[in-house]
Amino acid sequence: MLLTKARQYQPQLPDFLSLCERNYARLNRLLPAKYAPGLQWTIAISSQQHYQLSVLECGPFTTRLQIELLSATTLAAGNNLFSPSFDVQLYHDAQLAEVVRMARHRKFAARYPYPNPQMMQPDEKRQINLLLADWLKLCIAQGYNATELDLK
Repeated sequence: MLLTKARQYQPQLPDFLSLCERNYARLNRLLPAKYAPGLQWTIAISSQQHYQLSVLECGPFTTRLQIELLSATTLAAGNNLFSPSFDVQLYHDAQLAEVVRMARHRKFAARYPYPNPQMMQPDEKRQINLLLADWLKLCIAQGYNATELDLK
């Protein structure tokens, strides 16, 4: 029996950049016309699913946003302790949006050996940015600005 070594994952840079470009375009549809650090707004997908977007940093060429899942009870209580979140870096000059932090992980490698102690997928960076793409599609298709809603 001939054993063959599994092919190692090779990142496809044009594919990844295209994904980041699409995420940038979709995310810009959800951003207000003017924003500054500290600005927060909420997008509701359903009565139970609310996402809070917060501007963390703004520079001349970059903006960093935080996206957190909230619930109606979390919004009323102001308790965000167990809400999943991720940070997205927008590169305005290149028109790219990339996830730079998710949960407790920062600065994802383009490729991970598999298996690894963190149990990251070989294409973890791509998978996380695909998750952002799916979330942005959902928000554009079904979401609405819930910042002014009374959720008590």
